[in-house]
Amino acid sequence: MPETANIAVLQDFTCIAGLAMFLGLLGYKWLRLMRPQVAWNHEGLVSSQQYGDMDLVAMTAGLALLLTSIMQPLSQVTATAQSTPGVGEVTLGIFFQLLLCCVLLLYLVHVRHLHPVELFGFTVVRWKPLAITILLTLLPMFLIVGTAAVLSNDWMQRLTPGAQEQDLVRAFTQSDDMLLRVLIVLAAAVVAPVVEEILFRGFIYGVLKRYTDAPFAALLSGLFFAIIHMHTGSLLPLWVLALFFCVAYEITGCLLAPMILHAIFNSTSLIGMMLGWNTAT
Repeated sequence: MPETANIAVLQDFTCIAGLAMFLGLLGYKWLRLMRPQVAWNHEGLVSSQQYGDMDLVAMTAGLALLLTSIMQPLSQVTATAQSTPGVGEVTLGIFFQLLLCCVLLLYLVHVRHLHPVELFGFTVVRWKPLAITILLTLLPMFLIVGTAAVLSNDWMQRLTPGAQEQDLVRAFTQSDDMLLRVLIVLAAAVVAPVVEEILFRGFIYGVLKRYTDAPFAALLSGLFFAIIHMHTGSLLPLWVLALFFCVAYEITGCLLAPMILHAIFNSTSLIGMMLGWNTAT
């Protein structure tokens, strides 16, 4: 898919997600005024009561920052030459992710006086339920996400034959630079599972659950998670993948569960790329 068409579709989904968040927050606020005895956000093992209005503002500002590159004028996209990411670009991406994660953790600790270890369920890790949840999730996750990826890829090829893969996928499969490949493995199998789970499941999902409920928060945070990857063909599989992460987080109450699932999925995708398989992420 040409980059302008890719960004245009992502902009549409970003607007839909933003409108859904606005209407959802208003709708659930009205529902709580009408039925104050109902506490939808108390369901599940993920606690969201620590979050407040300041966190909702911080979450919205953070999402706006992350989505800035998507909401640029299409004329700028056309003028920007597309190239395969190199060592410098991948290193910068890793640094930006880690920086963003550190800023969030500093905000939680020093501004909100919340303890991330306790907030994200690391205080007491129940290893047996955690392992069982991960093992039972893996097979349906790969089957359903894989099916979504095949359907999405088939739709993309019908819509725009010759649609390109994600930038990092293209860099990993086409480059002979060993350092670049090592950095991509580090980014996908280690940095992304930790940083993205803290940002999207730990914070964004938690804040949205505080003001809505678990299903709505999972759907919306998952959509933002898919959009951030900036690839139209991966929207559906990544959205479905994010829902599995949210379910695992709710079942265990520990962010370690989606982190491990995320790491396994990305590592398997990298192995698939080395073997020449078509992957979603």
